[in-house]
Formats: sequence, C-alpha cells, structure tokens
Amino acid sequence: MVVFNDLSEGEVKLDTNPIDITETLATKKDLNFSRIDDNEISIQLKNKNPEYILSVIFKSDYEIIYFSCDMNLYAKKEKYESITDAIVKANERIWIGHFDLISVDNRIVYSLTIPFVSSFLADEKIIESIMQLIRDECDRFYHYFSLIIESTDPLAFSISNLFLESAGEA
Repeated sequence: MVVFNDLSEGEVKLDTNPIDITETLATKKDLNFSRIDDNEISIQLKNKNPEYILSVIFKSDYEIIYFSCDMNLYAKKEKYESITDAIVKANERIWIGHFDLISVDNRIVYSLTIPFVSSFLADEKIIESIMQLIRDECDRFYHYFSLIIESTDPLAFSISNLFLESAGEA
C-alpha cells in the first residue's frame, strides 16, 4: 500500500513507488515486463489475440500515474479521417480514460492518467483493477477499430452495431 507522508505545508511524498507495486503484480501474474527505470515499466498483457503492451509511468513531480496501452493497431494515412471519427465515437462511450491516435505512426492507444491526492492509496488490488479496466476497454473496441482499418467501406461499420443486444428468437 502506498502511504503519503506530510513534508511541509501542502507538500506530499509517497513512501512507495507505484511502479514497484506494478512490478510485483506483474511478477505474481506471470506477465512479461521490462522495468525501464524507477518510474516506468512496460508490461505485455496476456491475450491470445490481440497483444497489448501497457506502459505505466509514475511522475512524482506531478504526483500522477500514467497508463498507456498500445493496441498494436495502425491506421494507414487514407484511413486517418475514418479512424479519428471512430475514436471520437468510442470515447463518447467510455467513462474513464480515452483512446488516441499517435500521429507519428497512426497507432491507436488507450490512455489513462490518475492524479494522486493525499487520500489516494495505491496497492496491488487497485493497480490490478486499473489494468483490468484498461484491458476490458481495449478488448471492447479492438474489433471496431480493426474493422474500420481493414474495411474498404468505412461507412459499413457503425459503433452502434458493436453494442446491439442479441436477444430474442433465432
């Protein structure tokens, strides 16, 4: 568990680095990871297909932890407008975090930034819940984005079709 110590008026310092907690969790879950430095770790989330790479960065000077999940989806230049529209529509349907298109290589990522405040305590359970939320959101929209990227008719795929309930008679 991360505990805050009071230093001076308005200044707070974490006793434990959330990246250490994330590394411990990745080890317990038998996930492949690479510890970049004291404040960053990259984790391969286990999925048969697709494969996601989650980067977790702790910025102590801003008291935030940043999660970025690379979905391993790349949009061609001619799909840029379609995929940016799809990202806007997807972002309207999620409660926390957002999808983004990295302009350097047109790669789709899910990002989430969590600010730390003196009452926030990070432990393995919280980090695990955040990682699961990220995986769930990526899984929920992965096929929508990939259909748009691969389609010759981008208008053929509506985000509403993803969320249709299949109930009734067959």
